[in-house]
Amino acid sequence: MTLYDTKEAVLELGKTHPELTTLLEKGNVPNPPLSAVTAAFKQNPPPAPPSAENEYTKKIPMRDGHLSELRVHLPPQPSPMTRAMFVFIHGGGFCLGNSFFHSYQTRAIASLHNVVVVSLSYRLAPEHKFLAGPNDVWDSMEWLSQEANAKELGCDLFLGFYIGGVSAGGNLSAVTAQRWVSEGRTPKLSGVWACIPYVLEKEIVPPQYKDLYLARVQNADAMVINKEAMDFVLDAYRPDIFSPAFPPFRAENPHTGMPPVYIHVAGQDPLRDDGLIYEKALRAHGVLTRLDVYPGLPHAFDGMFWKFPGRA
Repeated sequence: MTLYDTKEAVLELGKTHPELTTLLEKGNVPNPPLSAVTAAFKQNPPPAPPSAENEYTKKIPMRDGHLSELRVHLPPQPSPMTRAMFVFIHGGGFCLGNSFFHSYQTRAIASLHNVVVVSLSYRLAPEHKFLAGPNDVWDSMEWLSQEANAKELGCDLFLGFYIGGVSAGGNLSAVTAQRWVSEGRTPKLSGVWACIPYVLEKEIVPPQYKDLYLARVQNADAMVINKEAMDFVLDAYRPDIFSPAFPPFRAENPHTGMPPVYIHVAGQDPLRDDGLIYEKALRAHGVLTRLDVYPGLPHAFDGMFWKFPGRA
């Protein structure tokens, strides 16, 4: 695995992928600002897909009585046996998204890995600022971890209990997993997937990694997510960046005892170095990690461009 331990190696990842260059030269690549996408989503939210034999919606109570929606995805192959559970947390800058926002991914995970995927929803900014998202995810995890509730969904968490998410969901999965481990909760987590995660701001980058925190400047004008989008998210969500409910780095004993963590980063993403540094910190604490890097591609490229080649 390439370690990306020098400025030169990290900055090289921000050079535009040749196939993306070709695509951009052809024009007609939509790139609306995140603020506009969020407004459109909230004005005309997409309807939930209809329930099916292996996919349905369920609502569960949060600490304040709010009913939060789950989307449950069963593997396409019926089985009388219980299965492991993968808890999925959607992205969207803490401002948009829902339990079926990433259905193309959640269906694939259920099918490829023969697990039950439970896709969470959480209350969104700016109407619901920090700590609303972390609290809703935590409450959902507590509900799912109860044996009777897991069994209702066809799961045995001792076969596997995974959590993962994309972008803002990568943040929420990382901080939830860190808290779950720190508090010694059971069943123990089997693994964490942090895809293009948002887990740092410059004020909280560990000193030994500050020289490698370059993406916010290098990719300030990138596609999909840029500096304007990051400013929009911070203003809408208003996180306390020093709280352990925002970055896993702020836990009392960060990273210690974490289960295996799988991290994806995109080279032309302002969040690139969040993932690179998070992987380094985990590995330095003895955590088993896997890092997949996609040079020269923007944040969430897999949802926009379907035919790019594989990772570095």
